[in-house]
Amino acid sequence: MEKQLIDKIGLENGLTLEFYDGSRCVAGDRWLVSFEARMDVIVKPEYFEGQHTPNVPFDDIRAAVGEKATYNHEKTRNFIAETEKDEVFKKLKDRFLDANLGYLSSPDFPRKLILRKYQQVRGHLMSWTRQ
Repeated sequence: MEKQLIDKIGLENGLTLEFYDGSRCVAGDRWLVSFEARMDVIVKPEYFEGQHTPNVPFDDIRAAVGEKATYNHEKTRNFIAETEKDEVFKKLKDRFLDANLGYLSSPDFPRKLILRKYQQVRGHLMSWTRQ
């Protein structure tokens, strides 16, 4: 089953956070409730201006990561009564926003996400500091 886009919110850092519902019936009136938050970050050099990333030219980062880096967070709850599925989904979304909205809205988030994806592709950790 395809996940359905149900909401979008604009963040203070200019990014857009999207919410998807992939819930589906599993047996009788029992549901798998599936919540996903997703955000694409275009890999742009301005995210690295005034930042120090030792031995990593921007072109290397773009070559490794590609044109965009995607943030993705998924939560599921299984065997939920049909009468409760909407409320369970709402609670998953509300908890996610309470715990993550400040971090995702940070001006540093795009750079950190891109560098994390770079680390995953290259298979090593690196340090970076603010100049």
